[in-house]
Amino acid sequence: MVHGISGERSARPPLGRRQLLAGFGGVATALALQSCTNDANKPGSGKGTGSAEPVEVTHAYGTTVVPPDPQRIIALGQTDLDVLVALDIAPVAVGVFSGDWYSPLHPWNESAFSEEPDYLNMEELEFEKIAALAPDLITCVLSGASKSDYQKLSKICPVVAQPKGYADWNAPMDQQAQLIATAVGKPDEATALVSAVDDAFAKATADHPEFSGLTSVCAERWGSDFDVLGATAPRAVFLQNLGFTASPELADLVGKGYSAQISTEKLALVGDLDLVLWTTDTGTVAKLKADPVVSRLASTTEGRSLYTTDNKDDHVFWAMDWSTVLSTLYAIEHAVPEIAVAVDDDPTTTPTDFSA
Repeated sequence: MVHGISGERSARPPLGRRQLLAGFGGVATALALQSCTNDANKPGSGKGTGSAEPVEVTHAYGTTVVPPDPQRIIALGQTDLDVLVALDIAPVAVGVFSGDWYSPLHPWNESAFSEEPDYLNMEELEFEKIAALAPDLITCVLSGASKSDYQKLSKICPVVAQPKGYADWNAPMDQQAQLIATAVGKPDEATALVSAVDDAFAKATADHPEFSGLTSVCAERWGSDFDVLGATAPRAVFLQNLGFTASPELADLVGKGYSAQISTEKLALVGDLDLVLWTTDTGTVAKLKADPVVSRLASTTEGRSLYTTDNKDDHVFWAMDWSTVLSTLYAIEHAVPEIAVAVDDDPTTTPTDFSA
């Protein structure tokens, strides 16, 4: 794999927008969305999976035996629905964070649902509501489900938890795809899905050899605080997979963490890089651009900055941050052209902001 799929997401507590983003350590295949408007793609419509016999799936809390052909599947792990959709399965319900700022449905997965699935709170599991949906299988692969949560859910139906050997919320793309695909009897398709992402990155880097060796950073401003992300953050990994490299000085600042706060006095380290991908609060991109320090950075004045927000409709941001077999393809299609404009050494060209 050329793009670091096996790299871990950093652990994140599900405690709101900033904490969520601090832990998340289109181009679509025909397989992903075929027959999306067919009635068979209604959540829980009974469209079969690929399993003809019971299968065993080993995860962090043991081994789960999944009966053949589970029909009603709940994707309780945050991004688990993407793997199911890519396997042509529409889950009956999906996990969400509380608040209007968040949505699990995006252009790369929403057409799989002819009607909106049920939403389930991932911060405080609603066991009675889950049981009332009468699921045949629950996936908690990209999640922070505790062993106690797993045991309670297992009284309802078979449960596939996060992969063994990884921290909560840290399931790498290939592990997530393999666990879920195995559970529904389609293990070989997981390999194909991950390979499609590898191929997309390979094509992007071949089409844009100019990215190789350029420096980049993912920077954030929340309120009045500035942060820079480390090398394991999904958005940073996305840029690395395109050929960009991290600044050694900023890498030292973050260390092994997901991110680190940076003072305004040190923001010049950000401005000197070839590409800066900013993320800020919804509706504050203009304010960020006008910031007295940010507006004077070389990356700003020379058009080498791109801007995203945590708005639920800021799909390119979520595509990079979700880092799934579907979202990554969307991110490559929509982000790469703007990145190319940002690093074209022509300050008269202006990339289009990703922010909603």
